[in-house]
Amino acid sequence: MPHSLPDYAPPQQRRTALAVGLAPLIVLLVFTGIVMHWVAVDTGLAVLLACTMWVTHEMHGFQRAVDAYNAEYVSRHLQWRRDETIAELIDSPATGEPARVFARRFLDSERVLLTDGRLP
Repeated sequence: MPHSLPDYAPPQQRRTALAVGLAPLIVLLVFTGIVMHWVAVDTGLAVLLACTMWVTHEMHGFQRAVDAYNAEYVSRHLQWRRDETIAELIDSPATGEPARVFARRFLDSERVLLTDGRLP
């Protein structure tokens, strides 16, 4: 595998957040319709099952994306052992700007991970 820094952009969670936020509201509206006798009970249970499957599908997809992101990061972790390799990766045109800034800060701070962006 050629040397490259991991992309510091974790997977997007918009679809999962939409499913987790919207599904309970849909179920609440349908069950309110059941109580008001606007919706049949079997239709309400079908909607409950569909919402459950939707949330499960979206959460499973998000977890797979997070696992793939973490696996890529771990597979590239050994490239961070030598300062020369990190400097080579910083100068690489394939390295994104957020990763380049992070790696420069890491080297400038003598391999201390800084979370606030300030050098000691």
